[in-house]
Amino acid sequence: MNDKSQTETTCPLCGADNQCAVAAGRPAESCWCYGVQMEGEALEKAKAITDAQCVCPACGLPVPTEEAP
Repeated sequence: MNDKSQTETTCPLCGADNQCAVAAGRPAESCWCYGVQMEGEALEKAKAITDAQCVCPACGLPVPTEEAP
């Protein structure tokens, strides 16, 4: 794998596979992030590192909070 491909498919926050459909050559609509509300803090951290890498679901999805009964 070349450096560019590895960068496009790697989460800039944790280094895991970012599961980006676009980087894999599939339509954007098939990506895990399409149509979901991503974690704002994670996006800000990623933008500080790069503006061209997607974050992985573990970093990009909000941590569920427990609701009071």
